[in-house]
Amino acid sequence: MTPSTTTTEQTTMATDTEQSYLRAVTKRLRALTPEQRAAVLDDVRAHFADAAEAGRTPEQAVEGLGDPATFTRRVQAELGHDAGRLDRIRRVLQWTAVGMAVFTAMFETFLWPEGMTFGLLVPYRGDGFAVVLWSLVPALVTALPLVVPARARTGTAVAVVAVLTVLALAAQMTFVPTAMLAWAALVVPVAARHGRPAPAWRITGGALLMLPGALMVTGAIAGSWGLEADAVAYIAALLGLGLLITVGRSWTGAVVAAVGVGVLVWATLDLGMLVLAVWWAGGLFLTIGLSHALAHAAPRRADRA
Repeated sequence: MTPSTTTTEQTTMATDTEQSYLRAVTKRLRALTPEQRAAVLDDVRAHFADAAEAGRTPEQAVEGLGDPATFTRRVQAELGHDAGRLDRIRRVLQWTAVGMAVFTAMFETFLWPEGMTFGLLVPYRGDGFAVVLWSLVPALVTALPLVVPARARTGTAVAVVAVLTVLALAAQMTFVPTAMLAWAALVVPVAARHGRPAPAWRITGGALLMLPGALMVTGAIAGSWGLEADAVAYIAALLGLGLLITVGRSWTGAVVAAVGVGVLVWATLDLGMLVLAVWWAGGLFLTIGLSHALAHAAPRRADRA
């Protein structure tokens, strides 16, 4: 074997090793945006080139990066793309939806004002333990994506949100917050798969957060009601929090979620004619706030390793 042949074979082997590594990495980086994926692959190519200039073999270059699985896990964790993070987002939102469904069932059964009906369950209030069980059926349905096998999870989640949406809009309007959270459990992991959600998601969340305040202002302008000092402060707070959500302040999500819980509790204590609107607003705040907090949370330390 001549020296030139040996050099050619070595070059071919080095190229094959590099291309094989790049293919393996590319397959594992499908969750990244094209721009992010291209940047990572450019870094890998540069690493192989630097190793060759320093006289290191392709195998030594691979050792410096780690095997493709380890390398891509590290990159995804740094960019906030780890699968564990997305699963945590889904599970937290789904469990919150289950809790919301249970809370709604208790509200329906024990606290809902007599004679105020917005669905099918309330007219049967007072019929005993069977009514409690019937009220808890939506909670059991909401929990299904948490217990089915992974391969059936997405299909089950889609079916669950469809059932909850029909229930909330056509049968029992108090379950609208539950449906909101179930939708969030389905959608937010998708929005967060490339790291923090795109500006369009934040703008939408901020606009929805401002919506109740905008409706209050519209009603005041139309003469439907007046705006007292506390109402003005409430509207100003919504506008401020909505703007902070829009610009992506991560801590704002926890604040908005806490406000949502407070509004939901307030709805159970102040059973006026607008109780359903207050209930919906609390569910909206909880959904937006929790979704924002989870989607903008930094990866856990274990995920960064």
